[in-house]
Amino acid sequence: VTDRTQHPAHPRPMGSCIAKKVLLVSTSADTMGSHKTGAWSEEITGPYYIFKDSGCEVTVCSIEGGDIPIDAGSLSDTFKTSNDTRMEAEGFGPLKSTAALASLDTSAYDIIFFAGGHGTCVDFPTETVGTVVSKAAAEGKVVAAVCHGPMALVKAVGADGQPLVAGKTVACFTDVEEGQVQLTNKVPFLLEQKMTQLGAKVNAADPWSDNAVADGKLVTGQNPQSSVTCAKLALKAC
Repeated sequence: VTDRTQHPAHPRPMGSCIAKKVLLVSTSADTMGSHKTGAWSEEITGPYYIFKDSGCEVTVCSIEGGDIPIDAGSLSDTFKTSNDTRMEAEGFGPLKSTAALASLDTSAYDIIFFAGGHGTCVDFPTETVGTVVSKAAAEGKVVAAVCHGPMALVKAVGADGQPLVAGKTVACFTDVEEGQVQLTNKVPFLLEQKMTQLGAKVNAADPWSDNAVADGKLVTGQNPQSSVTCAKLALKAC
């Protein structure tokens, strides 16, 4: 994983979301079948600090509430980023004792950002989450998701009752990347394939490259490397 984020001493606010509100949503699942997983740390910490450093008010929540399970692999020497180290220095405080998504009024936020990690395969593609996303989109909120975060879009629909992603350009964890992490046979379905089935136009870049796209107020990123770019595009879409 390449960490391309820099943290100047006095970061310049980005986009038009200064002092606006962001809801950063994480999985609560720490297993996917027999596979130990959780949220992928950079996909929370990267966006979190982009939003915080840009002057936004950020609330971190999870599907069930409580402490967010972090995939241990994401904090290994191979993948740990400077954003993770920064959160570690804060004792991971923002990721502890989080509110449950269902307990929050999402209409009070300007951006709803769904972080990834394989735990999302368990608790994001549900009718409950789909309803949250559908409502946010109908209210003109920015809906953003990175890596496996677009699992949250699977059950979402637009005003016409069709899949929210139908006809939209999106990025998500690709089938090739899923194969490279050897979890093709453990995920409930391949996310890129599902997005295509729902009518989305999937913008798939080379594996592990920084790739995020905005289609109106729907903003999506491909993988952990795309987390910061996805957050920046969400700010611009706000």
